[in-house]
Amino acid sequence: MKRIRAIIGFFAVLSVSINTTAQNIITSDNKIRSSWADNDSTEKEDVPTGFYMWNIDERFGDIHPTTPDTLLHGFQNSNFTEGSTFRYNTLGNLGSPRQSRIFYDRWEKGGGNQFIFERPYDFFIQQPGNLVFTNTKSPITNITYQKCGNKTNGEDRINAIFAVNAGKKLGMGFRLDYLYGRGYYPSQSTSQFGGTVFASYLDERYKMHLAYSANHLKTAENGGLESDLYITDPQSFPEKYGTADMPTRLSKTWNRLNVNYLYFTQRYDVGFLRYTDSDGNVVKRESRNRLNLPGVEVQADSTTAQADSTNTDSVALKSTFVPVAGFLHTLRVDHNNRRLVSNALLDNYFADYYLPGDTANDFTKNIYVTNTLAFELREGFNRWVKSGMRLFARHEFNRFTLPNENKIATAYSYNYFTVGAQLMKQQGKIFHYNVLGELRTTGSDWGEFNVEGNLSFNIPLRRDSLLIKAEGYIRNESPMFYYNHYHGRNAWWDNDFKKVMRSRIGGTLRYRDTRLNVFVETLQNYLYFQEKQTPYTSAAGVPLAHFGVSPQQHNKNIQLIGATLRQDFHWGIFNWENELTYQATSDKDVLPLPAFNAYTNVYLGFKIAKVLTTEIGADMRYFTRYYAPAYSPMVGQFCVQDAEQRVKIGNYPFINVYANLHLRNFRFYVMGSHINRSSKGGNYFITPHYPANGLVIRFGLSWNFYN
Repeated sequence: MKRIRAIIGFFAVLSVSINTTAQNIITSDNKIRSSWADNDSTEKEDVPTGFYMWNIDERFGDIHPTTPDTLLHGFQNSNFTEGSTFRYNTLGNLGSPRQSRIFYDRWEKGGGNQFIFERPYDFFIQQPGNLVFTNTKSPITNITYQKCGNKTNGEDRINAIFAVNAGKKLGMGFRLDYLYGRGYYPSQSTSQFGGTVFASYLDERYKMHLAYSANHLKTAENGGLESDLYITDPQSFPEKYGTADMPTRLSKTWNRLNVNYLYFTQRYDVGFLRYTDSDGNVVKRESRNRLNLPGVEVQADSTTAQADSTNTDSVALKSTFVPVAGFLHTLRVDHNNRRLVSNALLDNYFADYYLPGDTANDFTKNIYVTNTLAFELREGFNRWVKSGMRLFARHEFNRFTLPNENKIATAYSYNYFTVGAQLMKQQGKIFHYNVLGELRTTGSDWGEFNVEGNLSFNIPLRRDSLLIKAEGYIRNESPMFYYNHYHGRNAWWDNDFKKVMRSRIGGTLRYRDTRLNVFVETLQNYLYFQEKQTPYTSAAGVPLAHFGVSPQQHNKNIQLIGATLRQDFHWGIFNWENELTYQATSDKDVLPLPAFNAYTNVYLGFKIAKVLTTEIGADMRYFTRYYAPAYSPMVGQFCVQDAEQRVKIGNYPFINVYANLHLRNFRFYVMGSHINRSSKGGNYFITPHYPANGLVIRFGLSWNFYN
């Protein structure tokens, strides 16, 4: 707690120590304009407040405006590893590995960074495409702190974000994130620390984004409970067990990850100046400095051209830079490693042994470097040019390190080349589209390809707009490295799997408070991890099992269909939000999914004394019973359960109650999570053999500083 107080104090002091200003923000068409999206004002009238935030496309650095995470609504759910609307299976503790029950959410694309061990931690690790870049009038600091429990079993997380501008075009900042989940069950703790520095430079002709992120994650592995009866039927035991006393399958075992990347993207545009008069009419010009108007002369290097004051027919002209073509470059460098460490004898847990020794110390490392070069013809520079076009080429270098039979590190290196093209229309209010095709090769194998695209209509309808969007892709991809190769004490394989073919068609319909997403997908040669259990009985008569894991490839096609309906209702201060997802799979043994996943939230929203925004409500989370994927500590991945020993989870509601408060730049919540937990038991597992926490009182606060 002293460490957390010191961190909060440091950022509070830092937030008032810098005072610079900025004046420009970016529009959706990547142009700079001099206006501001003002936020809540502070008590100091001489401190300008206002900022603009955006994400970028990781591949090309395209700018996508976003909203700041300063809203009261949903704040109470922002720290759940299970997701704000309960879409993820987890191991129960804050920051533990997770996997979405909604297949549409899962990141399964091959190529690129193939360090699969970081995927279950996407709750914590922010990729470049998820970073928020800023342009701000005055330095901004946000400190968010969320907590539950005590020093023995509680969870703490603190986030600090600082952003500032140095002049009109250069923005910079950093983000720190510290998470510590002690865990209510034995050997379950998580400790994660991440730091990211970022910068952006935005000019009419040149734009740049830079980020460096370093993340260290440590997860204690307990292998799940020895018996689910401690949760489902606690009265079957002669004595009462608290959560901290329930026996688990593993102890003194840790999964450690270091995930680091450097990201840099830049673009330079060439074009011409377009001149308009005070009424916004385009004025043709004879040359750079002279226009086809009597008595009018334009200054070439100014944004506003004023005619000679002695001429009575003089007019004011404004020049705007119109980009015609752009040159893009994106660089990414990743340096990652994973280590599975155990300081205890593991003979009672693992089924297979490939390296000598009583304890495990598995290590693997990955270095990934990619460079992308692109040439773009911009849309809209001429009234006849309605679409933009982009040609690109990319080189990828991947190097993996694994131990051999003699525990000597062995490197595997791969080079990939990709060429592709993109056609897009992003300007305009109604119709947009984006189509991309690429071909990837090692130089000899040209079998990998990816074609993806989307189109959307934004139709004005009754003072609102109806969004209709269609999207899809077809991909033929080589298996990611760790499906083909992994060397460890208790898991070892060298495979040569076939390429995976995936195709998906989906659509979105959104109008006011209604949103419907549907998708249909086909998988060929699907890859997955398979759990293996060998049952045995301990000396004390407890039924246990030895565990193993291996990758498998399904040689038949799998079809999936899914739909998610989001429907909200509002009647005065009464609000009701719902999200319901339906899924069906043609092979539930290889790709198990719940038929339904539901989230519903009922709350009263009102103001006290006209200044204190308040939400008081309750939500419920639920999914139907199914053979959910198990979790394998050996590879840190979710896997299909052993067919002979599998168990179902689900058909259990989780109910939370909460109160949210918002006053000026300060947000606060208090929550009781899983209030329906009963001492008589219940099937409240989110992953097989990994139960959720019981009734927990949580609180969180977030404070914005403008200096």
